[in-house]
Amino acid sequence: MNVTELITELSDPRAYSHDVESVEIKQTHISVVFLAGERVYKIRKAIKLPFLDFSSLEQRRVDCEREVELNQRLAPDVYFGTVPITVRDGRLQMEGSGEVVEWAVKMRRLPDAATLKQRLLRDEVTVETMDLLGRRLAEFHASASSGPRIAAFARFDALRHNVMDNFQLKGADAFSPPVIFKSLVELTRQRLETLRPLIEWRAEQGIPRDTHGDLRLDHVYYFPDRSPPEDLCIIDCIEFNDALRFADPVSDVAFLIMDLKFQGRPDLARALTKAYFHATGDTEGRQLLSLYVSYRAAVRAKVNSLEATEPEIPEGDRMLAADRARAHWLLALSELQIPSSRPCLIVVSGLPGTGKTTLALGLAAEAACHVIRTDLVRKELAGIPELSSGGAAVQAGIYADTWTERTYAECLSRAIDLLQRGQRVIVDGTFSREVYRLQFLEAARHLAVPFLLLNCQTGSQLIRQRLDARSGDASDADWRIYQAVAEKWENTGMVTARVTRMIDTDQSELAVTVATSVLRTEGLLDPLTSATGSMP
Repeated sequence: MNVTELITELSDPRAYSHDVESVEIKQTHISVVFLAGERVYKIRKAIKLPFLDFSSLEQRRVDCEREVELNQRLAPDVYFGTVPITVRDGRLQMEGSGEVVEWAVKMRRLPDAATLKQRLLRDEVTVETMDLLGRRLAEFHASASSGPRIAAFARFDALRHNVMDNFQLKGADAFSPPVIFKSLVELTRQRLETLRPLIEWRAEQGIPRDTHGDLRLDHVYYFPDRSPPEDLCIIDCIEFNDALRFADPVSDVAFLIMDLKFQGRPDLARALTKAYFHATGDTEGRQLLSLYVSYRAAVRAKVNSLEATEPEIPEGDRMLAADRARAHWLLALSELQIPSSRPCLIVVSGLPGTGKTTLALGLAAEAACHVIRTDLVRKELAGIPELSSGGAAVQAGIYADTWTERTYAECLSRAIDLLQRGQRVIVDGTFSREVYRLQFLEAARHLAVPFLLLNCQTGSQLIRQRLDARSGDASDADWRIYQAVAEKWENTGMVTARVTRMIDTDQSELAVTVATSVLRTEGLLDPLTSATGSMP
């Protein structure tokens, strides 16, 4: 029976022995999950890939049993066992009697709202949550199985095979610009060779463990009202390929750190990194983190690419998978680049006369960024020469709301185009409305690139002096415009406040120095070095 027939038959609530009102279906490139009331059933697709073989019914049964066994380690109350799917009188029955046509893992259904991914969307994940998770993962890795057989899978040659295999899958690069994919492959080779001695030494020391292998935010459930260890439940480890689970513990935690970055929360990624390595004391392993974060991003890019080409997956889900593949490839590359080369989106905002353009251009020179200026784009769209007046009437002419919306939409489109090609972008504009800030922040998150909002602030007296002295500039703003914009200025919300940094622009050169320091702190500029090239 093919997977399409199985999905059709098992979508019927009557196929289950307990009361089920409706059945929800979720698919990955290798499995189908049936959410049936308070129970979940997971079947394997009858496929064979370079990293797994589910081509026979017996192989799928063995893999189901393996999944139950391994997941007992971090989710002992979730996995009930392996159950048959049978056919009787022409109908499929889950856990029925009759001829066995498929096998499924039976699980307790956990609330989606409790996953770290959903909690993150509700802004319920804190540094304290990361501290708890980091300590718990350190404990898991310390107690996980180890030994020569496990260590063999984490030696350099084995690791190199797994890492480079992500780039070999036919069509893996279909959702990445050639320049991104080619650079990623080359940087990965270089980083592997640089770290070869450390990778080999850790394998010889028996550091590799039987890890989880697929530590993603949607696999971690957090129940703050429960006592430890029931407050954290981690499901769905890799069971189908020992080579992907037997690994250096740093490779395991790197998956979660990557996922946090992918979701636009580098602050929480830093918190988890700090908590985990503080708990383990593994200073040597810290040197491997960027390689493993890149590797994990490439794994997800490969998986997303497979999902984007699965004909049985709905078209909308395939398009989403393609978008995620592009973003994961970009994140994988960013992790291996020097800070000053990593793609990023920086918005320089503020009231008229606060020195936005001066800061944007000065910062662009220091940080090698493209600058997109709303004043220039607005006049370009209107067909008005850069230094000609567009009429400074408040919310009229090319400054009417519709023109402003069109201007910001065009700036966003240009920024996205540059970011997708791995470039660094600064957008210089007032950004007085929260909706525009959120649009740019969401675009950066969608592409998995860092986002910062630098808000320029200075005294009103200095602003007036600047505006009165302004000439030969694309901006049409004067003191009257400043007052009108200031009156309607919208404060940053909770989400944008987290990525906003206030920059005092009374002194232009000092403002650029402060802004470059902010980028350096955020990992977007190279660390300062002494004259000898070492850290001061």
